[in-house]
Amino acid sequence: MYELPIRRLRAFDKPKIESHFKSLDAEALTSRFGVPVSPAFVENYLSGIFKNSALVFGAFPDSCLRGVGELRAVPDSHNHVAELAFTVETVWQDLGIGDALLSRIVTAARNRGFREVHMLCLATNQKMRRLAAKHEAELKLTTGQIEATLTAPWPTPFSVAEEISGEYHAMARAILSWSGNDRRTG
Repeated sequence: MYELPIRRLRAFDKPKIESHFKSLDAEALTSRFGVPVSPAFVENYLSGIFKNSALVFGAFPDSCLRGVGELRAVPDSHNHVAELAFTVETVWQDLGIGDALLSRIVTAARNRGFREVHMLCLATNQKMRRLAAKHEAELKLTTGQIEATLTAPWPTPFSVAEEISGEYHAMARAILSWSGNDRRTG
């Protein structure tokens, strides 16, 4: 697969993020939040998506936002612990987008000094379990959910360069894909 454009999302990308979440079916939203959620819940969640120093990333396989990943520090964590979550539109699953988002988020966590990254998924979510295992996460069953713990190595100049390079490539692809006739918010 070609290099998947993944870039950090900012407040001006919020309409794209909202559109992404609106495109998710009930099953995808349940997988993301661990329980069935209402549109009002999702709207409330999205109103604070950038709060608490969250890093939000987007995957743009076709110049449209198809996957969103989030990295948040665990409050009052003295051990540099973060949690991550992500969504990929159903028709775009099984194409490597989740794998690429997870890799990018772990690199971002590593470069910010997080030593552990936690991810929760429903025990029935085989795709997420396989993805976590692929990234050598420790899996633990807790009340119908799987908690995956990834250990991030210390940052290196190469990991910082990898993150910066990925960001520049994604932005360059975005700029090249813009045209005067195409003003999609997707």
